[in-house]
Amino acid sequence: MDAAPGAAELAMLSVAIVGAGGIGHIRAKSILDSQQGRVLWVADVDAGRAKELAALSSSSATVEWREAVSNPEVDAVIVSPPTKFHAEIAIQALEAGKHVLCEKPLARTVEEARAIVEAAQRAGRVLKTGFNYRQMGHVRKAQELLKCGAIGPPYYLRCRYGHGGRPGYEEHWCTDADLSGGGVLQEQGIHMVDLVRVLLGEPVKVMAETRRFFWGFPEVEDNCFCLFETAAGRLAQVHASWTEWKNVLEIEIFGHDGYLRLEGRDGHYGPQRLTWGKRQPTHGRPVEEVFTFEETESSWDREWCEFVELIRDGNDSLEVARQGLETQQLIEAAYRSAREHAWIEILPIHRERP
Repeated sequence: MDAAPGAAELAMLSVAIVGAGGIGHIRAKSILDSQQGRVLWVADVDAGRAKELAALSSSSATVEWREAVSNPEVDAVIVSPPTKFHAEIAIQALEAGKHVLCEKPLARTVEEARAIVEAAQRAGRVLKTGFNYRQMGHVRKAQELLKCGAIGPPYYLRCRYGHGGRPGYEEHWCTDADLSGGGVLQEQGIHMVDLVRVLLGEPVKVMAETRRFFWGFPEVEDNCFCLFETAAGRLAQVHASWTEWKNVLEIEIFGHDGYLRLEGRDGHYGPQRLTWGKRQPTHGRPVEEVFTFEETESSWDREWCEFVELIRDGNDSLEVARQGLETQQLIEAAYRSAREHAWIEILPIHRERP
C-alpha cells in the first residue's frame, strides 16, 4: 500500500455510497454516528432515492456512480447496489485509489469476486466484504467462549435462518438470478455460511440440495439445505429458507463439554440471546447460562469502525480482502453440489484446479 495518510488526515473519511436503498441508509447512519467519516456523494440510478439519502446525509446526489467513485476527494466507497453491479463498481473504485466496503455477497460468482480481490491487491487498498453478522453481540460472545474452550472441542454446528417473504417478492431484485447470482443461499444463507467459517473452521467439502417450494421464481431457490465438513471432521448443517413463516435465526454448536445456542437478530427475528449449556458428568440436565444483548452499538457500527481501523493502520490484508471470495467459493460449491447431487471438494483458493 502507498504511504498511508496521517491519523489527522483520516480523522474524517470522505465516503461515496453507491446504492441508496435500505442498506445504503444503514451504512450512512453508521458513518455519521461514528464521527469518523462524512458522506460526500450518494449515487443511485433512481434520482429520487439518491436525493433522499443525500439530503439526510448532507451530501451530493448523482445518478452516475462513476462521478462519485472518481471524485478526488473521496477516500472510500460503499458498494451496495444489486450484486450484478458489485464487480464493475468495486474494481473501478479500487483502480481510482479508493478503499472499498462492498456488501455481501462480494459478487455473483467466484470469478467476479476474484477479479475484485486482484484489483485490491494491485491498488494496495483495503477491500472488505460486508459480513456484519460477525459483529453481532451473540456471535462475538460465542467466539470468546469457543476460544477459551467453554464447550470443549466442537463436534458440529446446525443452523436455520430465514423468513417468509412478502407480497410481490417475486419482483424483488434479489430473487432475479441475473441480478443476484442465486436465491436464498446466495442472498441470505451466505451470512450463515460465513459464520460456519468463523465459528467452526474452514469447510473442505459440501453436499447441498436446493428447492423451490412456494415462491414462483423462474430460476432461483427458496430453500437450500447444506452439509459442510471441515478438515477436522466437524460438520455444519445450514438451512436457509424463504418459507419460514415466522422469522428465525438460530445457530447451535455442540462440543465435548456442552453447547452454545445463538438466537435472534433483533427486529422481526427477536432479541439476540446466547445460551451456554454445560454438560454434567452424570449426563443429567445441563446447567445453562443465558446472555442477552441490549446493544447500544449495532453490528453495522462495529463493522464500519473495523473498516476505518484497517485503513488507518495501512492494513490492506489479503486475508481480509479474501473473506468475500472464500465464502463465495463455498456458495458456488454448494450450488454445484445441488446440480450434481454429489459431495464437492473445496480447495483453498490458491490451489484451486483450473
